[in-house]
Amino acid sequence: MSGESSFGSSRGNRRESLSLPIVFALLLLILSSACTTPGGRSAGMVCDDALISTKVKARLTEMLGGEVIGIDVDVYQGEVTLQGRVRSANMENRVIAVAARVEGVRKVIDLLKIIP
Repeated sequence: MSGESSFGSSRGNRRESLSLPIVFALLLLILSSACTTPGGRSAGMVCDDALISTKVKARLTEMLGGEVIGIDVDVYQGEVTLQGRVRSANMENRVIAVAARVEGVRKVIDLLKIIP
């Protein structure tokens, strides 16, 4: 044999090994730009907001039961927006208080409507 392996010549392998760092750098550049939202939030921030939303919904269900059906919980950078209908001002205050006590909530925006 003339010194070639089944993977090609040693010169070909050397060329591949030189381009690997370049390929890796390009991959990192692509992935880092793909891991932000158009609003500039990282994947971690989006996951944090999703976790806060899940916790708020769970706490509302746990604390208030079926009385909170139809309340939407949206979270953006730790700010919770509550939308939907409640039966009384007392229920509205309870929903806001429960949401505000969830870890990670920085602010609660109340868009709830009282519909007796």
